Amino acid sequence: MELLENYYNDLCELIYQIPLNKDGWFNFSKQLLKVLDVSYVHIQAIDFSYNVLSFSNGVGLLPLDSYAAAELAYLRYPAEVDPRWEKFLDPVRQGWYQCHTHVPEKFVAESDLYQKILLPIGLRFVATHELIWDEKLCVFWSISSSQQRQPLNSQELEFLDRLLPHLKRIVMAQRHLYEFSLDHIVGYNLIDKLNQPIMLLNLSGQVVHHNPMMQCLLDETESIQIIKQRLILPDCEQIEFLEKLYQIEEAFRYKQAQLEQYKDVKFSIAGIGQRWLCTINLLASEKEMSFFGIRPLVMLHFDDSQVVLKNSQEAGQKYYLNHKHLKQNYNLTKRELELCELFVNGMNLEQLAQHMGLTRSSIRTYLRNIFAKTPCNSQVELMQLLMSLRR
Repeated sequence: MELLENYYNDLCELIYQIPLNKDGWFNFSKQLLKVLDVSYVHIQAIDFSYNVLSFSNGVGLLPLDSYAAAELAYLRYPAEVDPRWEKFLDPVRQGWYQCHTHVPEKFVAESDLYQKILLPIGLRFVATHELIWDEKLCVFWSISSSQQRQPLNSQELEFLDRLLPHLKRIVMAQRHLYEFSLDHIVGYNLIDKLNQPIMLLNLSGQVVHHNPMMQCLLDETESIQIIKQRLILPDCEQIEFLEKLYQIEEAFRYKQAQLEQYKDVKFSIAGIGQRWLCTINLLASEKEMSFFGIRPLVMLHFDDSQVVLKNSQEAGQKYYLNHKHLKQNYNLTKRELELCELFVNGMNLEQLAQHMGLTRSSIRTYLRNIFAKTPCNSQVELMQLLMSLRR
């Protein structure tokens, strides 16, 4: 303990340099790695309002690329795969959390998470303590050590306890960096007023917010869903979409010179009989880009004027309708829009019923509803209206 005491003043000074120097956290962590002979020093945050990991910044002994690959891979694992989360977040727990108290060697030997990600970079044991913990936010500090180094001992934890009040003071002063705040997003208040379906997600695919038009789209299709705050797409698109988010996070955190290629990323989602075209945009200010560790949001914008039928060539489709115009001006539903698209491409009642999986009686009911919403009183007038809106 006396040996550690020799470093106390130096570490305190480095803590108070954190908000003043863009390399402040790195410099403090590097010194702590040396003093304690550990593998990794990590600060993270969970925003309880959205139940997402909103901040992550770690410093270790290995080259940055090693940790970059490991962290991005770790973020793809569901939280339940890591048994440390539940124990650390137990509201009854007090003081330092240490994983060796409940993560046995047998579990480590059988865990992909440990074998493929944590152990290769020397992260077997971890000691973690909260810096902020309230109903909105948990910011926590972790010190990891290798299998050879073994866990931190009681004297080392006592030394860290002396540093904690200083670190808590600095983190509290910078609290806004660790939490998601929709109010900080330029134009956020306009999102709910726009007629296009829009949602905001973090780079793990968790939905932070979506506007009323997006809710309408969700209500009309089973191909796009939000389940437990995660965006769920058809299997192939889900894999591709998460891969795009992975690439954006990798560029944002470690290769910012490549971010330009991830502006207006186009993405296509196939549904039953339809395909949605959308755009992914990173939401990150210059200030956020200069503060390492922030996990930004992306905006997913659906261009509902470009919703088209899948396999349209097989169906002999020649015309596409302006769905946006029909929805805004006549309040047509998804199924009514589908009927109109097929009708303008020459399908009769029997063909409509067969293609849509309905009876002819149901098709007539749909047509009467469309007539009631539009200035049309017959199929001829409806065809004239739709032909005027074709593309």
